Amino acid sequence: MSAVEDSVRVCPGCGVPAAENDYCSACGLRLETQSELPTRSEWESKRAQQDSVSLQPAQKDSPESSVGRAPSIKPLLHPTESSRLALALLGASLAGLVLVVVIIGVAAASAAALFGVALFIAFLIGTLWLGQQLLRARLLGRSLKVSADTFPELQALLDDVAATLDYHRRVDVYVIDKADPPISTTSYLGTRIILIEGGLAAELIDPERRPQLIFLLGRSLGALKAKHTRVDLIVLLLQAANALRYVSLFLLPWYRATTYSGDQIGMVCCGNADAALEATRRLLVGKDLASELGAGDVLPQALLVQSRLLPRLIQLFASEPHLTNRYANLICFIRYHDPEVWDRLGGSMDAEQSHVLDQLWQRSPHRRRLVGV
Repeated sequence: MSAVEDSVRVCPGCGVPAAENDYCSACGLRLETQSELPTRSEWESKRAQQDSVSLQPAQKDSPESSVGRAPSIKPLLHPTESSRLALALLGASLAGLVLVVVIIGVAAASAAALFGVALFIAFLIGTLWLGQQLLRARLLGRSLKVSADTFPELQALLDDVAATLDYHRRVDVYVIDKADPPISTTSYLGTRIILIEGGLAAELIDPERRPQLIFLLGRSLGALKAKHTRVDLIVLLLQAANALRYVSLFLLPWYRATTYSGDQIGMVCCGNADAALEATRRLLVGKDLASELGAGDVLPQALLVQSRLLPRLIQLFASEPHLTNRYANLICFIRYHDPEVWDRLGGSMDAEQSHVLDQLWQRSPHRRRLVGV
């Protein structure tokens, strides 16, 4: 029996009670755009019909079929991600077009030269694949792979985050003594690796700090679920062709948008806005001072960074946003995703911080997303 009353109106995407929210607190679906919300009994009946159709014998045990039925991750992505992906692909296409013209010119001069170019591209891709296999072999010798036998608590957290995101592909996770950055994700040609610094994992596995670790794991697995590494291979090929510097301004906005999206996905995975904010403050001031700062203490400086020209120019040439901008974006995403938590955070701030918070919200793309502009 469902723990939810049959007559309660629920989200049509995931079946969570809608209450008075304009969006679903679980999957992020905008409820205000729905003409009428189904009751719990109606939702369960429809879900049962969908399951009876989708679970055919040939697809019974297929992880791919369950991924296809998963709720979309799009509501958790930064509003600018799609447009910046288009910009990145445009830049890569322009660079590719130039390379094609060069290859045609080479082919016109000599067929042997064209064969040499094709061989070089194949060599690059093969080298990249081999490099990933060598990295995996190196990690097997210099780190410890996470499993239910080696790190059962960490493996359980990874399984929980993967279940939350409904991500079922193979990911090799290793714990290493020292890593820079402390947690990183790579994905090339079907090989997906997450590397975690042992000291970080040991510190955050503590029950009181565990939501911060879930936030970080959610960022990493969320990047794979949202395919944030899809441009990486193109970047490496452009770098090998010495053409990356000419199109970097097309590509960098995409990487900055994926950083924002990763923070948002991580926060939803851990289900704890305070932990997500503290994990971000940790990047700013370190682990010892992060817990001493209030939620609003970073905001005046974040507004200053967004208002001044030089910090904005510096970020223009960076693959990641300023940490203060990441913090401000996460706060604004909280307002979009969970207004109750936003109200609580606002209530803990003084008048000046609340005023700054309103100014940051006015600048945020989440505000335009919420009002449908």
